[in-house]
Amino acid sequence: MQAIPVKVKNVNVYPYVDWNGGGVGPVILPVIEGATGTYAVGTLLMSVFYNLNLDSQSQKPKLGIHQRYVAIGETEDGTPFTTPWMYCTNDSSEPEFGRTITINKEDSVAINTGSLPEYITLGPLTDITVSQLFPPPAIGQILLIENGSGNVIATRTGTPHEMGIEVTKGNRLGTLKAGMKNIIITGKNKDGKSVTMGNLTCVDPNEPAVFLHHFGFSS
Repeated sequence: MQAIPVKVKNVNVYPYVDWNGGGVGPVILPVIEGATGTYAVGTLLMSVFYNLNLDSQSQKPKLGIHQRYVAIGETEDGTPFTTPWMYCTNDSSEPEFGRTITINKEDSVAINTGSLPEYITLGPLTDITVSQLFPPPAIGQILLIENGSGNVIATRTGTPHEMGIEVTKGNRLGTLKAGMKNIIITGKNKDGKSVTMGNLTCVDPNEPAVFLHHFGFSS
């Protein structure tokens, strides 16, 4: 998948600390606050590429080339995102960060609203309906896809592996966005039995749309 830069805003960049001391951990102050720029995630075979480029700041931030940082921000439509840790590749007033992760060689891919891990197909589904439940205390849901087809899937890496559903066809009735949570999907397996998965997150709104239940990751 070719990396397509997405405009981002309200980006805070923090030094990355691999905290193994237990407890709450150290207080980390941002080295960049409220920045704008672009964020891109691309894949090639078993590799995932991350790039964050920020626009000119009022003053040069205190960064270190090849030091590790993590960023938190929003896309233009307000969808939150968090990057994996990345290396600083340009410490000027227009800083740049990047990282390449090779699955099964360096580490498994951390799931976020811009990355898509390698996954395997576990079985086909038909008559798929996709809805987003309103968060409590509200009652109800938004219908997103109906009469779809697709597959039950699981990620190739992870402890535990993450299960979900890919929807390859169907009538789209609502707008899907990466990072949408509280997704529930029903369908029928090859034996005609109903399958339901809830508490899913949309990790790719395109064709096919991919939804995963993020076991082991905080929301």
